[in-house]
Amino acid sequence: MKEKAHRYLRLLVSSEVDPHEVSDWAMQVMRSDSDDLLDPRTWRALDRLSGADLMVGPDIYLHGIEDFNEWLREFEMPET
Repeated sequence: MKEKAHRYLRLLVSSEVDPHEVSDWAMQVMRSDSDDLLDPRTWRALDRLSGADLMVGPDIYLHGIEDFNEWLREFEMPET
């Protein structure tokens, strides 16, 4: 799950995936009972990905490439 979240973050940054697809996947995973959800980094990534398709107006996404880059950077930071 962590690897797939990482992959989706990279795909969002490169605009190779629809934000709706990513959000749907993340929401489905968050409703599961997977032990992977106990990992804070994975949960944070899923939380962010679940909102990738939020809109502020017709055809206007709340989050864009800059946000996706920040989410990816945060995900890839070494754990302390």
